Amino acid sequence: MDAAQIQLLLGALPVPRPLVGSAGNITTLGVSTECGPVQGASRECRCLPGYEWNGVVCGQYAACGTLLLSPCSCLRWTAESPGYCQPLLPSTTGTASPTSGSQLIPAGGDLTISFSLGAGATEVTWYLLSPDGSLAREIRNGTQTMLVTNGSVAVLRVSSISADWAGEYLCQYVYENSQLQLREQVSVSLGPEDIVQTPAQVSMNCSSSGGITLRCCIRNRGKAYRVSWVPGSRAPADLVGDTDPLCHSLPLETCPAQDTPYQCVFESEGLGAAQAVVTVSVIQAGDPFCPSNDSQGTWTATKAGRVAEISCPDNRAGMVQRSCSVGGVWGEVITKCTNGELLAGLRSAQLVLAGLGNPRSELARLIEWLRAETQPGRGSVSSASDLLALVTTVDTISRIAGDAGLHLSSSTMAVSTRDAALVGSQTRQDVGSPHWTFLAVVSQMLDFDPQALWAKAQADVPSVASTFLQSIENITRRPVPADGNFSFILPNVELQGSVFGPDSLTDYSKTFHVQPLLQTYISQEVLEQLVQLGANVTVTSMALKTLGGLLPANYGPGLGSSSYVLDSLLLSSSIMSSNGSVSQAEIAMTFGHRNERPQCVFWDHGLFQGEGSWSSQGCQTSGTGTTTTTKCTCQHLTSFSILMSIHSITDSFWLDFLSQFGVCASILALILCLGIYYLVWRLVVRNKISYFRYMTLVNIALSLLMANAWFLGSTWMTPSHENELCVAATFFTHFFYLAMFFWMLVQALMLFHHLVFVFHQLARASVTPLMVTIGYLCPLLIAAADIAVYYPKRGYVQATACWLNGHNGAIYAFSVPVLVIVLVNVLILFVVVMKLMRPSLSEGPKGEERKTLLSILKALLILTPIFGLTWGLGVITMTSKSSELSHYMFAVLNSFQGVFILVFGCLMDKKVRDALLERIQKELTSVATTAQAGELQEEVARLRSSRVHEELRTGGNR
Repeated sequence: MDAAQIQLLLGALPVPRPLVGSAGNITTLGVSTECGPVQGASRECRCLPGYEWNGVVCGQYAACGTLLLSPCSCLRWTAESPGYCQPLLPSTTGTASPTSGSQLIPAGGDLTISFSLGAGATEVTWYLLSPDGSLAREIRNGTQTMLVTNGSVAVLRVSSISADWAGEYLCQYVYENSQLQLREQVSVSLGPEDIVQTPAQVSMNCSSSGGITLRCCIRNRGKAYRVSWVPGSRAPADLVGDTDPLCHSLPLETCPAQDTPYQCVFESEGLGAAQAVVTVSVIQAGDPFCPSNDSQGTWTATKAGRVAEISCPDNRAGMVQRSCSVGGVWGEVITKCTNGELLAGLRSAQLVLAGLGNPRSELARLIEWLRAETQPGRGSVSSASDLLALVTTVDTISRIAGDAGLHLSSSTMAVSTRDAALVGSQTRQDVGSPHWTFLAVVSQMLDFDPQALWAKAQADVPSVASTFLQSIENITRRPVPADGNFSFILPNVELQGSVFGPDSLTDYSKTFHVQPLLQTYISQEVLEQLVQLGANVTVTSMALKTLGGLLPANYGPGLGSSSYVLDSLLLSSSIMSSNGSVSQAEIAMTFGHRNERPQCVFWDHGLFQGEGSWSSQGCQTSGTGTTTTTKCTCQHLTSFSILMSIHSITDSFWLDFLSQFGVCASILALILCLGIYYLVWRLVVRNKISYFRYMTLVNIALSLLMANAWFLGSTWMTPSHENELCVAATFFTHFFYLAMFFWMLVQALMLFHHLVFVFHQLARASVTPLMVTIGYLCPLLIAAADIAVYYPKRGYVQATACWLNGHNGAIYAFSVPVLVIVLVNVLILFVVVMKLMRPSLSEGPKGEERKTLLSILKALLILTPIFGLTWGLGVITMTSKSSELSHYMFAVLNSFQGVFILVFGCLMDKKVRDALLERIQKELTSVATTAQAGELQEEVARLRSSRVHEELRTGGNR
């Protein structure tokens, strides 16, 4: 008995009928749900017309077919009792804006759709149905799309629209437990990209008896076209068919009088028009031309100085070109043909990146498609253009995975550390896990002919191999295993890795199945610093057995250009933490080698204008000479923001440059500042208050100078607890930075005492020891306690820099005192300002002392907010995964502190400026006086000499 028969039976029952156990009555009897037989562990239950599943139920089960065409009408139930559908509620709140049911968007234009959903709407999802209704794809935020839901309004924006975005847009949402839809039809007008396989020019030999045929083609959008030639056809011709593209021809039997452009115009109802121009170049008697030729294609006679074009053969897109020189000699054939299936796959990946399609499902489909297309014997990749399309697809897939956070695991971020050595390789045939389809694609692509494909592709695009390597690193840095060790071996790829937790830490040591020897090692000490409370760390190492030989022979500074021979093996390592990204860690690699002078290098993707280059920066080579192995230890420098940052960011040249430049500028500024204070000390220190002021300023500048010097030197040291110099640099950098802030506290306390405790004067002899105790002894005790607690536990120094460890509490011995001092200074400044605004008539310093206190106040009012903002940003970088902007701001403000002290604590002080000018004038006057005295002595000596000479002459005459 089917649903219709049951409905007839129910219709025969009299209603209304009393409801047992209730005061209500049954007014209507009917069938709302129809379920099919059980298939496996599920059954399909479909709502009859006028009914739908509850919105909550609909979200719990999968749809039978295309949910978009009939929302919540059929669900695949896995429970024994599927329930029943509810009456369909009419949508009274959802209206489209604009109210028109269709939009025509010009090709390359922008699309905006806005729907009013009603207050309280939830679960808003956008879809695009293809024009023929056969395909429905979800729309998400991407490079071309932006979804905005603001209150009861849902807005979709698509930029640079093309024919791929034509169709019916559907906004699906839940309102009052019902799933509703709003739709709008969008068409995209014809554009230049629709014209395909149409040559820009053809030649016609007027001396020949035969004519020529002009041809233009357009992509088939499933619409009827009208096509016409101007000049040429008298009336438009209808063009329709199932082939793609659709082409139309115009025979020319007579030769034009001169070179003539022929315009091919396609028109389609509702899509506008698109046109192409084919220029006919006339070959008159005596004109030089290239004769017909059948080499690598059928080339008709072509006028000298023109470029002939023919369509690519078979299922290949593009044009084949051949130039005819001014002397009438054929040039080389330039093939720009690409496999049509590869281009379709690339376009599909680009649309997912743009925002059209669910990244999770589309990524799996694209990788499986890549595996099939790159299989040996498939024949899909036969030219450099095919390989470039394939590499671009791989790069697009890696970007999709990165943007959607689908790096083969649920982790959020990772930064890869890429290291390699110039060694040899040997492949091995093994079978890997089926879960690693992408690595199978990589292995198959590395089997492509290095000369016929990779070399030619690199000649066209020098960065192709570097892009391929970058894509591999991006997508394989997040493996799927949850814990323990894992490995995967293919002919050209071998991947090994381990997952470490707080309770499962050991040394990371892997040996690869290659010849000669290849090993990688990370100490347990380094991993301990990376594992935070409750966090896991995944270390992955991948040997690429032929890619190293495909990379261009580019060498960074210090490596030269011709003294190295690159073998093919390349090792890529990455470290990922579930609680944050890892940008640096010391990793040791051992390479067997046959070379006499091995050199440890890594591939830097940013060098050589994006082509990439080998670089030895941050890598140390050991074990060379007569040994058969080379040990590479690579450690890249961090930026200045490591002073308080726990969550590292990707290494940045500009961040490092700004940090180093700022520190050097601060050192020079502080030396100049101390020099000025030395010259003017006796002129500005005239009372106790001025002594306290300049005493604190000199020690602030001196402490910051020493801290910056130690920090700058530490950037050249290898971070390690075994490196005593690195430990010393960490200690003294910590101590002197703290000393600078404690001397700022001393300055604020002196200001506070002189303005609040006016009648309690301080003696210089008794206060100076107290100032030195606060300024130097307090930070010394804190720094000493920090190293005493954390150094025995091997948790004092970071794994990535000679600075306090940020993962186990050592950094707080610096950050907490600094922030407390900044807070105390702010409070003191507030009290001082209030005191100066409302002073008592009978108290307060007068005259010169008051001016000195005001100078102290001005300096602190400027420096305290600057330092407070600086170290406030430091707290942000320390306690959260901050943005790159906060790291830049912190690096700039912190590294230029010495310049701020020079400007606001020295040069803006009028007493210092006046004293410096007075000292300079005295020096100039002294020099001038000395010069005048010398000239006078010379004149006296000259007169005396003349007189003696005159007396001798006179005496002689006598």
